[in-house]
Amino acid sequence: MQENGLSIYPLNLGTLAGMDKSFFTIRQNQGIKIDVPCLAWVISGGGKTILVDSGPSDPNWAIKYHRPLIKESSQEIEKALGKIGLLTTDIDLVIFTHLHWDHCFNLECFPEVKFIVQKKELEYAVNPLPTDRVQYEVGMPGIQPPWMKVFGQMKAVDGDQDIIPGVRVISLPGHTPGLQGVVVETAEGPWVIAGDTVPLYENWDKDDAAKRIPGGIYQNLFHYDSTLKRLGSFGNNILPGHDPKVTEHSVFP
Repeated sequence: MQENGLSIYPLNLGTLAGMDKSFFTIRQNQGIKIDVPCLAWVISGGGKTILVDSGPSDPNWAIKYHRPLIKESSQEIEKALGKIGLLTTDIDLVIFTHLHWDHCFNLECFPEVKFIVQKKELEYAVNPLPTDRVQYEVGMPGIQPPWMKVFGQMKAVDGDQDIIPGVRVISLPGHTPGLQGVVVETAEGPWVIAGDTVPLYENWDKDDAAKRIPGGIYQNLFHYDSTLKRLGSFGNNILPGHDPKVTEHSVFP
């Protein structure tokens, strides 16, 4: 652990509007509509400034190819970083939790950095099952997936790996084949950026792994179940991928 620990700053980069809650809580809450943030994260204090995920497209693109997205001008990634005193040029490294469209746009803002992705995620994104193609924006006529634009800047890792002292990526398959979380050592112990493995706080039961709820969007439910059980070994300070309550905090811990 770092002597003073690292800090994690959430960025709200847009709102997915009118989402059926069952998308986030498998086979539960059908017909309940919720608005959820598209979250990214800045890890600061370790000698390098790391961005985890880079947010969704603009609203016009989202409504044309995906679903309604609300994005205020203050939620553009440059302005969101500016709120915590950063420029896009201050970002030294980007980690993708996964390559779904709402997590990997705005990459033109980072022309010089490396992008860390799991090998299995990249392999699957290139040739996903037909039902997953829209999520990755693959096989859509006339469209280049956003992540493909930085293909030459990607570093593919295989499984758990230290990135810098105090920051480690961990394999969390289920929602996608190569989803990865990020374990961050803070002054209060480890915190885990879980991405869409834990989309809402209510997916997570810290005391009973059998009561943890997978999200309703998944590629392999068996892997997802194993991942939720394993995730508790990294502690119970879990940061979810789309929970509005995250935006009540300016920094974690």
